[in-house]
Amino acid sequence: MSSDAAILTPTLFGFVLVLFRCSAMCSMAPLFGMRALPRRLRIGVAVPISFAAFAGAGFPAFSPTGGAGLSALLGAAAVETLLGLVAGLCARFAIDAAEAGGQVISVAMGLSYGSVIDPINGANSTAIAELMSLFALAAMVAAGVHREAIAWLCRSLITIPPGTPFALTPLCAAVVTHAIGAVALAVRMAYPVLVAVVFGHVSLGVISRTVPQLSINSIGFSVTILTGGGALYMMAPHIAQLAARTAAAAFTGGV
Repeated sequence: MSSDAAILTPTLFGFVLVLFRCSAMCSMAPLFGMRALPRRLRIGVAVPISFAAFAGAGFPAFSPTGGAGLSALLGAAAVETLLGLVAGLCARFAIDAAEAGGQVISVAMGLSYGSVIDPINGANSTAIAELMSLFALAAMVAAGVHREAIAWLCRSLITIPPGTPFALTPLCAAVVTHAIGAVALAVRMAYPVLVAVVFGHVSLGVISRTVPQLSINSIGFSVTILTGGGALYMMAPHIAQLAARTAAAAFTGGV
């Protein structure tokens, strides 16, 4: 019985570390980390994914030895959790960029007066931001970002087995890089709509100066919504695909 326990214990420790990595990734990654999903459902999804990735990686074992066995296990659990959080967070930046771009568009179009509760992040948001966020989520489902997340987990278990010492500097650099990229992505998403809104304002000003008898300033708000809404209608599919490609690249880029 003791020999069986000696064989099974390192394998069990290895699975627990994989579960830490997978649970951390699922808590932050798009689709898996939505607050609208119950916690029990997220845990129920993380356990079979962890076991499938653990079995696919060849049941990697972790056996802390010596008097520092418990401390080594706790340290490995912390590293595994941090690794999963960084991977999920870098992919989640794409959703946040889409929402931030929607916030900027709402302000430019004059639709930021009212706000709604964001079911994904649990915070106040505008209608345009919610729309862009949902478009991005739909594009991620169509592009298979959830499959890329599972594939990343399987690849990471082969390249970085559970309990392997890992430098934290690359993780911090990845978070900073993707955060800066998310800011640039939000600007890229909002830029076409902002240009259309500015063009509408300029056209309205030119017409009002040329033919002041029309009193066209009274319909300025309608022109802003018309130009911004038309640009958003044409650019929404491209914005959603851009967010989906960015989230997939976070998992395929070796985070």
